[in-house]
Amino acid sequence: MEVLIVIALIGIAAMVTIPMLRSQEPTQLDAAATEVGNALRFALGEAQRTGSYLLVDASTPGHLRVHASNASGAMLGALNDPLTKSPLDIGASAPLGSSSIAMTGSFFSGGVAYTQLLVGPAGQLRAFEGGIDRGALQSGSGVVLTSGTLSAAVAISEATGRVAIQ
Repeated sequence: MEVLIVIALIGIAAMVTIPMLRSQEPTQLDAAATEVGNALRFALGEAQRTGSYLLVDASTPGHLRVHASNASGAMLGALNDPLTKSPLDIGASAPLGSSSIAMTGSFFSGGVAYTQLLVGPAGQLRAFEGGIDRGALQSGSGVVLTSGTLSAAVAISEATGRVAIQ
């Protein structure tokens, strides 16, 4: 009898908890999209401010990293997050640390999606992959985040470098 009461209580707790967790998915997805958008904006601003090249790398599933680079797209070392002073790696910590959020970088050139974006000091935006310049960035480029049936896109304008969360 006691076992049935415990099972019933666990069932009731699960019925209350599961909808509450699902209701947080849109908030977590929005927070993750904001974090990705801020990282892209930071990379664009930092390249212009310092007159250097930066490589935004989304080649590792679930991660977005920013590296110091040169015109040939070489990774010369991780760029540090100005707040944490640790390497800028979105996905290694909250909110993307949640296993329920997937992230895919798609930087288009020639109609093909690549996983890296080279940001130049004068605002140049070039799709890269594997150290090879794939060409000027095209429309539709950005990062897509998904959580279950929900998705958010962080788009980057090929003409202006403007970053927008959609």
